Amino acid sequence: MDSAKKIYRDSLFRDYFRIKENFAQLCNAVTGLNLTADRLSENTVEDILFSNLRNDVSFSADGKCFVFFEHQSTRNFNMPLRMLFYLSMLYRRAAGDNLIYREKLIELPAPKFFVFYNGKEPCPEVGTLKLSDAFALPGDTELTVKVFNVNYNEDFRLIRECRPVHDYSVFVDRVETNRAAGMSRGDAIIEAMRWCIDNDIMRDYLKIRMQEVFEMVSLWWNEEDAKKSYIAQGREEGIAQGERKTLLGNIRNLMDSLHLTAEAAMNALKISPEMQKELAPLI
Repeated sequence: MDSAKKIYRDSLFRDYFRIKENFAQLCNAVTGLNLTADRLSENTVEDILFSNLRNDVSFSADGKCFVFFEHQSTRNFNMPLRMLFYLSMLYRRAAGDNLIYREKLIELPAPKFFVFYNGKEPCPEVGTLKLSDAFALPGDTELTVKVFNVNYNEDFRLIRECRPVHDYSVFVDRVETNRAAGMSRGDAIIEAMRWCIDNDIMRDYLKIRMQEVFEMVSLWWNEEDAKKSYIAQGREEGIAQGERKTLLGNIRNLMDSLHLTAEAAMNALKISPEMQKELAPLI
């Protein structure tokens, strides 16, 4: 995989909030900390063995706190488990393979977990997900993830008080509004970028990374459209399977009650010759 393709597979959220200044502002807004960019060091998890295990953005704050950010366009109630995986990988890096066998207590950075959601399913302004919700029985471990809805809404505190989130939210909303108005994917993104630059929304970032942003958002829309297509196809196939099951049941009922052959039963039900060929091996 060449480096260009790797860049374009990053999401806009991941790329925008890997900028330390943006991360620091968002981190302060959701944690109540008072961090500056120079106190942060990135430790985003990218596992070379499990390529699908990669978190969006995480930083260490003064080596005393791990802050994890994840962006979601669909609701995922397994985020606490995913966050646990990320945390265990960073703790293993921090502690090494040998220190855990020593008597002296290992000081670990305290973790904080956040999800930023901008999907279409209803979601409160702020919510929480807990690892214990997945336990089959009560347990002694807890991991809590705070979820913020970042769909553009002027009433949301985070959007009002954190400029990077506000700008990100406005840009995404502008693209989606353009798409809903009938613009092509490319035109919707280009118009949104130009409008945001003219209105001082993500201006410096968009001016420098306009081409990359276009590619990242285009890829995201392609994946969303593909996902919707797969869902629609699955729904259609499910309906077709249900109809087929009903037809088979009706055919068998006629065969049993009227002692008809399969062909006669299908003719009585006015099933097309093409469908009869499809159903015959299943009777």
